[in-house]
Amino acid sequence: MPKKHAGTGRSGTRPVRKAIKALPAVLAALLLVATTGSFLGAWSWRLDLLTHFRPQLAAFGLIAVFVALLARSWAALAVSLVLTVVNAMPLAPYMAGDRAAAVGGVGPSDRIRVMTFNLHGESTDPESLRRLIERENPDVVLLTEVPDDAERSIPDDGRYPHRILDRRGSPLDVLLFSRWKPRDWSVDRSVASFLPVLTVELCHPETETKCFTLVGLHAARPFGEAGVRRQRAQLGAVAREVKAASGGAVIVVGDLNLTPWAPLFQSFTEQAGLEDSAKARGLAATWLNRFPLFGLPIDHILVNSGFEVIANQVGEDIGSDHLPVLADLSLKPEQG
Repeated sequence: MPKKHAGTGRSGTRPVRKAIKALPAVLAALLLVATTGSFLGAWSWRLDLLTHFRPQLAAFGLIAVFVALLARSWAALAVSLVLTVVNAMPLAPYMAGDRAAAVGGVGPSDRIRVMTFNLHGESTDPESLRRLIERENPDVVLLTEVPDDAERSIPDDGRYPHRILDRRGSPLDVLLFSRWKPRDWSVDRSVASFLPVLTVELCHPETETKCFTLVGLHAARPFGEAGVRRQRAQLGAVAREVKAASGGAVIVVGDLNLTPWAPLFQSFTEQAGLEDSAKARGLAATWLNRFPLFGLPIDHILVNSGFEVIANQVGEDIGSDHLPVLADLSLKPEQG
């Protein structure tokens, strides 16, 4: 009887052993399907969403490589390694992070701290937002998904004398607070009445020859064919505003609902001549940061050649499903 029992035990382990032996191939196959799908976004908006998950795909690839090494499954190892590299390559410009630009000989009047934050309606604690702004002391603040009482969260001690809010009842309206003086501003709602694009020329309060253009928005969500079309059209409007600045310094800020490695983000920044200031920060997510497996950097501060990037960072979690993004920028002397 003991021998028979032992034989049954050995046979019972065979399915487990087969599953373990097949695991490297299964992981490699899953990675292959997901990676291939991420390059077929032109066929379907659902497949296009996969492009935003490059960091997650690269991390999954590392796991697949490790499992294949342990199992000595060389074919699965080769496939997993190649696909990991494919997913990691678009992330390379953001890998270094935490590097400040060496900007010498720049006076305080040429330095600008910009903050953008998606409040997610009433999710953000107003008092925490007030303390955040007082502590970080940005020169310009652009808020999106603002509740009706959002203005009460801004310090009323006179540090932000200029406020722009063209509210039409849309959750995607934007609110601007600035220490720099608006010289001219407009709101483009040509894509949809609920998708405003704010363009404002801001000048230093004491040196009005030092000016730059800020374009702020909350981009359409890329869900469904209509959402993708609106997002593309909205970014097209932003690119036109950037070009209309006639070579002056320009900042584009807000929730773009795009990661830096998405094809639309890359074509948009190339068309508009913009650089992502987040390269000075690294891969830190700005949305769903509480869930590392799903967090994505979709809130941006982009600049053209009129600025040098000194630093970029994400702020603390104060209730929203987004994190605030702050950038320290240097207005180049020739822009003054």
